[in-house]
Amino acid sequence: MAGKSSIKHNLLGCLETALFMPGGAERFCASRSSMLKSFLIPLLVLPLSLITVIAAHPDPELPPTAAKILIAVYSLRTVIYLSAFLGFVYVMAKTMDRLESFYRFVTANNWLALPAAVLMIPLVLLFVTGAYGWSEIYPLMVLVTLYSYAYTAFMASYVLRIPMELACFIAIAGMAINQTSLDVMKWLAVNTLYLIS
Repeated sequence: MAGKSSIKHNLLGCLETALFMPGGAERFCASRSSMLKSFLIPLLVLPLSLITVIAAHPDPELPPTAAKILIAVYSLRTVIYLSAFLGFVYVMAKTMDRLESFYRFVTANNWLALPAAVLMIPLVLLFVTGAYGWSEIYPLMVLVTLYSYAYTAFMASYVLRIPMELACFIAIAGMAINQTSLDVMKWLAVNTLYLIS
């Protein structure tokens, strides 16, 4: 029963935080076990990203081997991004003497992948079914992504009890780490394939 209550509490926290309600960030548990369990959320959301990547590939006849490589690259990129971003926030929290809030930040950050995923699902479906092309859907996906960084900054401000300017810096750093991790993974994949062939 406690598990269901915890899930309900976290989902309510997601909704309130995504609506920029100050109490939402405090709903997430600050325990180590909750933090570790919260990593299931990015894992559950990952297939949505992988479907989008495969569907958006310029080659409509993507060979199975190439699809597997893309899936491996984007999956590993998620692990690298989360590790680098959370490591960055850990260092900041330690420097600012806010380490007691770090577990809650990680839990909230992982759960907050859900509101963005819920908004992305209709866009991905419209694209995959052919109702709209990539050039029509992509700007909306960028908008949802920017919105997710905005509510992440909002959450960081309340969870870590820091000024909004510093919380915005954390969100922007997350965006930069996300893009850099993708660039690094693409570079590694291309060079690895080049060496093998």
